[in-house]
Amino acid sequence: MSQVATKEEELVQFSHELEKTIQEVVSDLDPLDEADFDPVGYINSIFPDERSLTYAKHESADPAQAKKRRPHHRLDMRLQTVKRDMTLVSDSISKSVRAHSVQRVQTKQAVGDAKHSIGALFDKIKAIKDKAEKSERMVQEICRDIKSLDHAKTHLTTTISALMKLHMLVQAVDMLMYMSEKKQYKEVANRLGAVDMLFNDFADFNHIPKIANLRTKMVKERSKLQSQILSEFQSYGPNPSVGLDDMVAMLREGCLVIQALGPKAKDELLIWFSRSKLGPYTGIFGPGKPAAELRQTDRRYAWLRRTLREYDEQFGSIFPKSWGVPAVLSRDFCLLTKDHLRSVLKAQHSTMDINALVAALQKTIAFENELQMRYGNVDDAVDASVDATAKGGMDANAIKMRYRQDAKGNPVASTGVKMEFRKLVSAVFYPYLGQYVQLERENIAKLLSQVEKEEEWDGGGAIDEKEGNADRRTLSCSEKYFIYIKKSLQRCSRLTTGAILFEIAGEYQKGLRDLAAMLTAKLPKKPDNAYSLTKTDNITCTLIANTAEECKEIIPGIAEAIQKVIDTKFQDEVDFSNEQSDFASLANTAVDAIVKGFNFRLGKCLQIMAKINWGQWEQVGDQSEYVTQINSMLSQYAPMVCKMLGDKYHLYFCNRLAQTCIPLYEEAIFKCRRVNTLGAQQLALDSHALKSVFLSVPNLRGDKISERRTRAFRRIVDREMGKVVAIVKTLASPLDCLIATFKTLMPKGQESTHSETLTKVLYLKGLAKKEMQALVDSYNANVEPKEHVALDTKADSKFKRIFKFGSS
Repeated sequence: MSQVATKEEELVQFSHELEKTIQEVVSDLDPLDEADFDPVGYINSIFPDERSLTYAKHESADPAQAKKRRPHHRLDMRLQTVKRDMTLVSDSISKSVRAHSVQRVQTKQAVGDAKHSIGALFDKIKAIKDKAEKSERMVQEICRDIKSLDHAKTHLTTTISALMKLHMLVQAVDMLMYMSEKKQYKEVANRLGAVDMLFNDFADFNHIPKIANLRTKMVKERSKLQSQILSEFQSYGPNPSVGLDDMVAMLREGCLVIQALGPKAKDELLIWFSRSKLGPYTGIFGPGKPAAELRQTDRRYAWLRRTLREYDEQFGSIFPKSWGVPAVLSRDFCLLTKDHLRSVLKAQHSTMDINALVAALQKTIAFENELQMRYGNVDDAVDASVDATAKGGMDANAIKMRYRQDAKGNPVASTGVKMEFRKLVSAVFYPYLGQYVQLERENIAKLLSQVEKEEEWDGGGAIDEKEGNADRRTLSCSEKYFIYIKKSLQRCSRLTTGAILFEIAGEYQKGLRDLAAMLTAKLPKKPDNAYSLTKTDNITCTLIANTAEECKEIIPGIAEAIQKVIDTKFQDEVDFSNEQSDFASLANTAVDAIVKGFNFRLGKCLQIMAKINWGQWEQVGDQSEYVTQINSMLSQYAPMVCKMLGDKYHLYFCNRLAQTCIPLYEEAIFKCRRVNTLGAQQLALDSHALKSVFLSVPNLRGDKISERRTRAFRRIVDREMGKVVAIVKTLASPLDCLIATFKTLMPKGQESTHSETLTKVLYLKGLAKKEMQALVDSYNANVEPKEHVALDTKADSKFKRIFKFGSS
């Protein structure tokens, strides 16, 4: 039975989702309809044992009571129920079959009716299509005759129109020739456009002899008109054969004809006019002429101004304003002048006067700017591909090349580009401006030499050696050099903004380096063992430091000014950072020189300290004499330096003073032979006094400085003096707590020097070798191995020489 169930499960098995949906739709699902129906399990649930086949669940199995109840069997009851259900299902299926049979007959009848209707509709559509085809053939037959008549009408109309236009063309050509003979140029100009329009209508009929003859006749007439008007211009002069007013009016109308003849005729007229006007100019200023020299370049431009005034008087009312004849004449003049100057510069290259070259270039640039302002808005109709100045000079043929049409005969139309006069002539000077760079180099060298001689390196004696001078804190040499750079840059940028300006910027850089070298050479040069700076020396150093600082701050502005005017391709190459670094280093060097002088004077004061017998010091009292002298020395020399230095380098001076002077004081302590406990206490008192002295240095300017600005300086003093105080307090401590005091007071982060410092302290205290070894062993027991102190023979001999005493 289980095998049968398994086979049915293999044949009919729904997906999990379908089963879930069925359960949701049919909430009261019959056990027989379940997907995992088990027949064996189902029968066993109804008849769990053999007794259940005979008795119902609610009946008792007692034999005594079985005789009294109605005899029936539970299995029989179940079979009757199943048979009744089967009968109901069979009846339901029969009813469904009978209903579907009736529907099938009705459906077949409806399909037959639909086929009959479709056939009828198809016959009607076919009949309509046949009628439409007959109607279309009828319309085509009717329209065929209409189209024939319409084509005939079109051809007839075209023929009549062509004959009328041909008649008009013949009359217009004849009338044009007649008016040309009568010099009625205004009417000729008006009719030229009409004739050209008529010829355009016959562009496709050039093969017809009549049209070809008319076109040839018109070409000759146009050439005749152009030559005739050119002759009229050539005959125009101070004594014309006709009245001046009539001649001007006739030439004005002739310009209208030239305008109608097209760009080629206009260009040829302007070529002739430009050549005729510039001919005398070549005779006066051409290469080899006396007036061709560079020094007389301004005469060339004066000649053009005069010629333009004459043009306004004679031809201003003749040529149309739209032609821009003065602009064309000016441009041709510039090109011709450029050719002349190129020859002059080439001939005088080896003997050229650079001052004359620069003067000529300045005048040329000013003249170009003048022309640009006057004619910069005039359209340039010149073919940009033609460079007359690069090939064969500026004779008549070269000028004509600028107006030459291309191989197809198309006229050169206006490009919409405005005329540009800038660098039109001045560009010829640029290849020869290398000498201008040399001139700038010589001028810079001469300026630096002059300012070195004139400079008052000691402040001119006008500086109060005690109070300083707020009005004079820098040297004038840098100011003079920067003024020169400003004027030179303005002058050069008006001449050129290309490679020459970049080379001159390099000369500015070299001049700055030379200025830095000159200032460096003025710093005091003295041997280290006698580096005693006078107040004048301090003044010089402070002036150099302030000047260097000022130069460092101004240099970026110079570089930026050059980058604004120089060509774009050179902007990234303009770099003054090295020169700025040179002046920053110079300022530091000057301040370090001042500090070195203070160190030397401090050393002199500390010599008094070294002569004191600290090993036999008996009483702790006020500060020692050497502290008073150090305070007096700083009060005498430091105020002037602090007041004269700028804010930045004033603090730098204070920092460097603390960084160098306090270590010298530490070294001086170790140079004492021996120091007893009272001597160490006196040294501690002196150290506190010296710390107060050094902390007061920034305020020697006279104005109080905020603690925020002096924070770094205070940290330096605290660090350096902290080490000194730790040393003297260690010297003053008893032997049993000496190591503990040393380790507690010595600054953190300087452990690498603690071993040598401890050794010096032990020798300075004058201990016996056994005592020293015991203290060293105690120290080594509590530090890393790399920080151990070793008392060897070589070190012992070394410190004996330093402290100058024998071992106990």
